[in-house]
Amino acid sequence: MQEKFVLTREGYTLLKAELDRLKAQEIEQQANFVDANDDNDSSHEEAAEFDARVERERTRERMAHLRLVLDNAALIDATDPTTVDAGDRVTVYDFSKQRKLQFDLRSGEEVIAGMDGVSLDSPVGQALNGRRVGEVVTVGTPDGVVCYAIRAIEPIPSVANASG
Repeated sequence: MQEKFVLTREGYTLLKAELDRLKAQEIEQQANFVDANDDNDSSHEEAAEFDARVERERTRERMAHLRLVLDNAALIDATDPTTVDAGDRVTVYDFSKQRKLQFDLRSGEEVIAGMDGVSLDSPVGQALNGRRVGEVVTVGTPDGVVCYAIRAIEPIPSVANASG
């Protein structure tokens, strides 16, 4: 059975757009590669050709990964508003810093793709996932152990809503 990738709708749209961009980039890279190989100019360097091949391979690998993620995506729609899950903005009180913090919980794929937020796979994401307002979580981080009290849970505002 294939692994499912939890994605928000916004994350799915972002990854689909990246795949479309890479498809166009691959076509352009292929055209440039053909043009370079057709060019009998002796100034064409092996290093440049090698770099082009490496870049094409990197693009193809990313495209294959994006297809895998998109084909096996489990989209988050309506979740329990009283429980922390991917796609939620969680407001916590940090006892050690004595201040309020906000974390946007996202899938690891969304964070890797450049969306701001905390991955559900991270220690903080794992500690918050499935919790409710009022609960206190203790998390081991690179800076040491921290304690957060969950104060609020709300959906992450979409980029479209935030800019409009």
